[in-house]
Amino acid sequence: MKTVILIIRYILAALFIFSGFVKGVDPLGTAYKIDDYFIAYNMDWALPLSLIMAFGLIALELSLGVMLVFKLLPKFTLWSMTILMVIFTFVTLYDALYNPVPDCGCFGDALVITNWQTFYKNLVIDILLVTLFFYPTTKINLRKHLSWSLIIFFAFISFSFYNLQHLPLIDFRFWKVGNQVFNTDQRKVELYLTYKNKNSGEKQEFLSPNFPYQDSVWLANWEFVSSHEISPNQGVQSLMVFDQDGSDVTYEVLGFQEKSLLIISHNLNAITPKKAKKIRAIIQIAYEEYIPITILTASVGNKISDFINENLIEIPIFLADDIDLKTIIRSNPGLILLENGKVINKWAYADLPTSSNQIYD
Repeated sequence: MKTVILIIRYILAALFIFSGFVKGVDPLGTAYKIDDYFIAYNMDWALPLSLIMAFGLIALELSLGVMLVFKLLPKFTLWSMTILMVIFTFVTLYDALYNPVPDCGCFGDALVITNWQTFYKNLVIDILLVTLFFYPTTKINLRKHLSWSLIIFFAFISFSFYNLQHLPLIDFRFWKVGNQVFNTDQRKVELYLTYKNKNSGEKQEFLSPNFPYQDSVWLANWEFVSSHEISPNQGVQSLMVFDQDGSDVTYEVLGFQEKSLLIISHNLNAITPKKAKKIRAIIQIAYEEYIPITILTASVGNKISDFINENLIEIPIFLADDIDLKTIIRSNPGLILLENGKVINKWAYADLPTSSNQIYD
């Protein structure tokens, strides 16, 4: 029985540590997910608390996992896990039944599972936790255990803060360095037509316009059944980019064959004079190195003109969806280096390059 309890303890610890870690490498993404829950439950008043709650949840999950491994404050750890899982179980049951939030985000972007899968996973964890209550705990040195627990908790707070200030330590999202995010070899969408022989019932599929549509005898014996399209450009994430007149400029911005820089800012209002100064420095480097540079934002109207006038920014500014921009880079502003539709490098605001050497490195 001791062996079984030991295995259960390590399984639970691993689940909590993994869950906390994949959230901790992307605390801003975790805060966005908490935002989704607040909006779904009509709790908009709590949105300013999302990031604080994300930090607390991440540190708590990681700390409880480590504390379970080393048997630190065993009763506190077990009861804390149980209370947390009771809350999670009821929330995920509601999600599974009514789907207010399509993805619970319990494993961040590292592992996306359905709401029902999440609920069943939580039930298994609940059962494993219950078994630990039947295993007696030994006496502990409370002061020593409490000291180590607090050290662990604040260490994980620091871990999350590091990933917030910089980019995620491990990027689980599509726009990570090395990924081909845009197909620069845009080819024509292929249209396939299916016809059926009126006499034999035989069906044939043709790639338009490669079928005998000018043959009247053939047309008399065959009738149209259906059609479908196949895009040879699939396999990369679809990000739509528009100019301020509403024209689609996605290919012009993302499909540049040589190196190009994208400054990403989903909200231009958050660009302080200090941040604007760094942006102007990046623009100057790009001009000196003859690298095309643009700004992608979700801000519209007067926000763009005010930003240009207040910060003396003189480069093209294009529009994209704010959720897409938040997904692309967890920084406002952030910088991306593309080449032929491939992500070569990414920088958070805190790490923006100050010379051309840093861009090429």
